[in-house]
Amino acid sequence: MPYLKIQTNLPLSKKAERTILRSASTLVAEELGKPESFVMIAIQPDTPMLFAGSDDPVAFLELKSIALPAKATKDLSQSLCKLIEGHLGIPCDRVYVKFIDVARGMWGWKGDVF
Repeated sequence: MPYLKIQTNLPLSKKAERTILRSASTLVAEELGKPESFVMIAIQPDTPMLFAGSDDPVAFLELKSIALPAKATKDLSQSLCKLIEGHLGIPCDRVYVKFIDVARGMWGWKGDVF
């Protein structure tokens, strides 16, 4: 049920996309203590983006999950920023992370809700 969307203005090769998708999936599962079999990751490279008046490399991440504890967001932000910096070379001060705690009844799966 965790869903992480990564948007960046950098173009990426298919190999780079697969690498960051796999790394992000493992990281999110570990950080949230959820089975990786429920984790979904999406990446949108080469997205026109501007931050602080500059089109230098930038990323916007959105992490949605059921029971996402607010006390965990600081550590998650740090881990996700390190992931982006390590894989894409984007400095942490050029990365925004949005966290969304979703109610069980607002997350569907297999024709039902959690």
